[in-house]
Amino acid sequence: MANEKKAADKKAADRKPKKERRFHPIRYFREMYGEVKKLTWLTGKELVSHTIAVFVFVLAMALIIYLLDLGFSGVMSTLESINVG
Repeated sequence: MANEKKAADKKAADRKPKKERRFHPIRYFREMYGEVKKLTWLTGKELVSHTIAVFVFVLAMALIIYLLDLGFSGVMSTLESINVG
């Protein structure tokens, strides 16, 4: 167990602090291109189904907001029509 601790301490001492890299545009675009190659793109069928799902969700949310607005405006107009004095 003592040997394991010494080995861990030695590894920690051997590590050098990382130097901060300066921004380099060529390296940035090279790394960006490498990351883009890793992406998986949707098929046409998946894209259409996801787009339809988004439109349905947006329409449903618009309908809910419209109905809430209609209800609140009805309540407000009823409250305004009540005479206080």
